[in-house]
Amino acid sequence: MLTEPTPRSSDGSRDLVVLSEVRWGYFRTRKQFLLSRFPKDWRVFFAQPPGGGADDPWTPRHEGRVTYFTVPFLKPGTQSGAYNALAGTAAGRTAIELGAELYLGHMLRRLRVAESPIVMASNIYAPGLLSRLRKKLVLYDFNDSPFQFSVTPPWARPYWHRTIGQADAVFVVSEYYRRQLAGEIDRPLILLGNGVERAQFMEPRALPEDLAALPRPLIGYVGLLSHFLDFEILEALRRNRRGGTVVLIGPGTAATDAQVEGFRRREGVAVLGQRPYADVPAYMQGLDVGVIPFRAADPFVQGINPNKVYQYLAAGLPVITTPVLDLQERSPDLLFATTTDEVSRALAVALDAPADRARRCAMSAPHDWDALAARMVNEIEARLRAA
Repeated sequence: MLTEPTPRSSDGSRDLVVLSEVRWGYFRTRKQFLLSRFPKDWRVFFAQPPGGGADDPWTPRHEGRVTYFTVPFLKPGTQSGAYNALAGTAAGRTAIELGAELYLGHMLRRLRVAESPIVMASNIYAPGLLSRLRKKLVLYDFNDSPFQFSVTPPWARPYWHRTIGQADAVFVVSEYYRRQLAGEIDRPLILLGNGVERAQFMEPRALPEDLAALPRPLIGYVGLLSHFLDFEILEALRRNRRGGTVVLIGPGTAATDAQVEGFRRREGVAVLGQRPYADVPAYMQGLDVGVIPFRAADPFVQGINPNKVYQYLAAGLPVITTPVLDLQERSPDLLFATTTDEVSRALAVALDAPADRARRCAMSAPHDWDALAARMVNEIEARLRAA
């Protein structure tokens, strides 16, 4: 088990063990942006679930001060029918969890992690491991609801309660979720939203050739083509595009592949696929309007605080999105819309407004990742002093 002593880090640094539900090398998320900005005297050990591919880092890899590696955590909805059948039984889940616990213990000893590290969890499927892991402090990072995904099994909720009940404090991504959690749990809640690498998105970039070839105006969504997309909203944007192009940029998902393919075949639509994160600022700057065309009635959409809002603004774009409780609408730069009629009116406002990239960029200033990471570290440090 994980209760046996482990060698302390030799340089006196703070050791943070992250039990994650997403992989470090997957789509850039809030975790990567925050953890990569921790101070130099911190060491971050990022334990991620397996992806099932050849690129799984079973041997630890390093990116800055972050060391990331795969642990065979319990994971719902995999591509393996045999694994899913095993995970569908209580005995099978117990065996998988025990294997993950033993493997994580081996990795922490191998990496010479401090005997009692700080732990940050966002993976709800290892509550037993978490309870037996020696630690100074437990934080939970609530970036997404664990129940918003189609593969979430009916047995997940007890895992959630067992995990969140061990947290000394919870970082919450949005005011919507802060209010929701306040009615469910008695843990301290720290609102820490999403952000943007402002310098990256503000620096002028050359217009990508594939955007330059498209009729303007360019009305674009950049992000995961997830089950949150509202294709009626996308169609309203297409109908009101004024001879321009609706552009979708980002990785596809099985949940929307068929609908995206159908939308691609319509006039005035360009689906460009995934682009490297380093190229995203150029693509955003090349647009005329940035949109987040999500299903506004979805309760999980109502809880998000998407970093795309701040990226679009830092790139100088007017933004049309479903309402975000953490932000105040500021026409014509930030417009909220929940219906096809509302999005059509908002698009007209955005397209008719004089361009003012500097004003829009200034709206992103309070949301720079450097400031948010510093606040997260300060909150953790304060709790360590009080412990």
